[in-house]
Amino acid sequence: MVVKYKNLILTGIFCGLYVALGNILLAQSIKVKGSDTMYPLMHEITDLYGKGVQIEGGGSNAGIQALREGRADVAMASRSLQPTEQSALAQSGQDAVSVVVAYDALSFIVHPENKVSKLSQSQLEGIFNGSITNWKQVGGDNRPIQVVIREATSGTNEFVKDVIIHKKPFPTNAKVCVGTSAVIQTVSQDLNAIGFVGIGYLEEIVKPLAIAANNSNFVVPSFKTALNKTYPLVRPLYLFYPKKQLSKVKPFIDFALSPLGQKAVVHKGFIPAGNGK
Repeated sequence: MVVKYKNLILTGIFCGLYVALGNILLAQSIKVKGSDTMYPLMHEITDLYGKGVQIEGGGSNAGIQALREGRADVAMASRSLQPTEQSALAQSGQDAVSVVVAYDALSFIVHPENKVSKLSQSQLEGIFNGSITNWKQVGGDNRPIQVVIREATSGTNEFVKDVIIHKKPFPTNAKVCVGTSAVIQTVSQDLNAIGFVGIGYLEEIVKPLAIAANNSNFVVPSFKTALNKTYPLVRPLYLFYPKKQLSKVKPFIDFALSPLGQKAVVHKGFIPAGNGK
């Protein structure tokens, strides 16, 4: 009876320790949210890290908002923080640190049977601000252009607005897709369509266009052209975290930037952080 009683006590102690340890691990779980462009590479990194990291997409804007509201420990974003966002984060006590974890070659895609294979950035500007509306205006067939964009929470949308159309609105008839995969599918099924995706999402069912910063030196987006900096639309991919969460998230951030974490970046078709512009 004494032995059985001692065993019961020991079992109770171990169960209590197990529950307590589980609660500690749960409390230390890192929540990562944001960019759909970054989701595949960060999902692979979190799988390799393997220590209680919860990851969710939803777009860069959603990730930054979740960070401000304390619903995320790390935000993924395919663009830099806007001044208003920096102020809002600081005012909410979530003053953020930014880390570049990878680089992306923003790729403009069309249907594989579209005769157009290259565009200058000025032509892209005309298409995405609505002043160029027919493919014949850029060397293609006499067909209307269907612009395909991402949802409002997308950081890639913001990047295109800032860099390509200089903060002008997209055409009113632009087709909005929720998520990058939806952009790929929409463009692959519409001969008139043009959209944009991160390089890690490129598939054979769409055709990436060669892009030139001027009217010459057209370059197709690829790992090689992004790495050697000949492709003109290379952008940084960010992780943001509150300064006060440094001790909690630093091991994860360090792992993402480690050789193994950066191998995951390359495996997903993106450019490692040490090789950007």
